[in-house]
Amino acid sequence: MRFIMVGAGAIGGTLGGNLARVGYDVLFIEPWTAHRQAIQDQGLVVRGIGGLHTVKVPAVGRAEEVDFKEDDLVFMAVKSYHTSEAAAALRAVTALELPVFCSQNGIRNEEVVAQTFRHTHGVMLLIGAKVLTPGEVIHTSWGPVGIGRFPEGLDDADHTVAAALEKAGFKVYTSGTIVRSKWNKLLRNLNNASHGLTGLSGQEARNDSVMRQILAAVFEEGAHTLRAAGVPFDPPPGEAPIDEAIRELRSPDYVPPKIPEGEELKGRPSLWQDLYHKRGRAEDDYFNGEIVRLAKQAGTSAPINAKLLELCTAVAEAKEPPGKYTPEELRTLLGIV
Repeated sequence: MRFIMVGAGAIGGTLGGNLARVGYDVLFIEPWTAHRQAIQDQGLVVRGIGGLHTVKVPAVGRAEEVDFKEDDLVFMAVKSYHTSEAAAALRAVTALELPVFCSQNGIRNEEVVAQTFRHTHGVMLLIGAKVLTPGEVIHTSWGPVGIGRFPEGLDDADHTVAAALEKAGFKVYTSGTIVRSKWNKLLRNLNNASHGLTGLSGQEARNDSVMRQILAAVFEEGAHTLRAAGVPFDPPPGEAPIDEAIRELRSPDYVPPKIPEGEELKGRPSLWQDLYHKRGRAEDDYFNGEIVRLAKQAGTSAPINAKLLELCTAVAEAKEPPGKYTPEELRTLLGIV
């Protein structure tokens, strides 16, 4: 059994690096030249909450450089806006019906992959990870990892992958309705835009009273939209529902998390990293844009998420770094009272 990680970034690198650390055969397909070259030259450095490890893992730049085998398991770990291209590249070089596990943010990746691969699976992750320099991934927080077949059900591949990730140290659960978990995660991802626009880490944001107002309002509008559209969403087993998170953020007795002294363990969402690396685009359309479109279909509106989408798109396209607005400025722009 071999894990083919399509992407060696924050999530692909953290998952693949830890799988390799405990002895699994892992191969990365990573188009970012500097990152791939560093992995080839010195190994992938995985640091953060799980300690410091360097794993020697092969890395190639394109799918056509891989000799695919029948027992390969594919993990899709590219940005949502690259999923269609990555799936097409895989299908162009192998006729094998390999199981493909979509570990990205957003809710549409499985739909895209399922157009070319019959055995498509969803992976819901609430772990924190980031890439700031080539050749290194930083694992900032543990959290549940959910696995299930798309659109529903479970099979042997799900159980095999769950066991492997558990061996690698992750807290894993399987679900025959993984799409519900991914919708719940989408709600959590809506504030990626808030973090990117203010530049605040997850811990810093929750220590700021104005940011807590923003976080709660964004979550609330997202949850209202999903309910209006009739979209079911469930938190992972043992995790608090989004309504409880909203109440907690608005509570006068809220106790914020401690802010790490250095950068290493600060939580930096994926969209923050899009802006940090000045990629020219971000995943806001796959988070906030999803809510805006659903609201329109349901005959309602989502003005806060619509404004976040507008602001993030402008900042990303201009290749501006994270932190364009203070929390107070952002609250005003979003119309949150």
